Amino acid sequence: MTERRIKLLQVPPPLPPRWPMPLDESIRWVSPYEAEVDRLVEIFFTQHAYLRCMEHAASDLQHEIGGALVGQVLDDVLADARYVVIEDVIPAEHTEFSRVHLTFTQSTLVQLNNTLEDHYPDLQMVGWYHTHPRMSVFLSSYDAWLHRNFFREPWQVALVVEPYRGHGGFFPWQPDRHLDPRAYAGFYELADLQEESVVDWINLEPVQPEPVLAGETDFWEIEEYRP
Repeated sequence: MTERRIKLLQVPPPLPPRWPMPLDESIRWVSPYEAEVDRLVEIFFTQHAYLRCMEHAASDLQHEIGGALVGQVLDDVLADARYVVIEDVIPAEHTEFSRVHLTFTQSTLVQLNNTLEDHYPDLQMVGWYHTHPRMSVFLSSYDAWLHRNFFREPWQVALVVEPYRGHGGFFPWQPDRHLDPRAYAGFYELADLQEESVVDWINLEPVQPEPVLAGETDFWEIEEYRP
């Protein structure tokens, strides 16, 4: 039986640490809907966390599975932007699932929080993920309900993965607590393992370098892009 831990007093979390966004260590991946997503946070996904998430997503192509995204919330003061860094994932247990739905039970939520407390004491639950095998990248009405009720912080995100075709995208909160169930966003791939990209989602595109004119010679500005 899952151990339940009752907390009588919750201390308000401190303000996010201030640290510049690691743009020079990242590759930006964009979705076809970027212009429609007015996100409240930028999303950095470490290669380690991405690969762990994909390994779990590929473990069952017949049913929806999912879990929690754990990492840090930070502020880039110079850019006046808040961002999250997803450092790992926690596969969910005790779920109720089928080919077309996934339910986090009370035991699931207890297991996720206990694992976070025991193994990631310095991190936060910055969102959740689940799969849509042989479907597409969107939030169902139940997905949106779960996000609104259990991932209410403006910096918490939902990730949907379609492992059969190799698609994926994030659903961040937008101003006025708007959550668009169809328009998904891309992310920054934080290269913590290798310089070459490990992302294989074919529905996203890496940001191409912008030409910068220097005298009569064109050259490419590639600070935020690594092919």
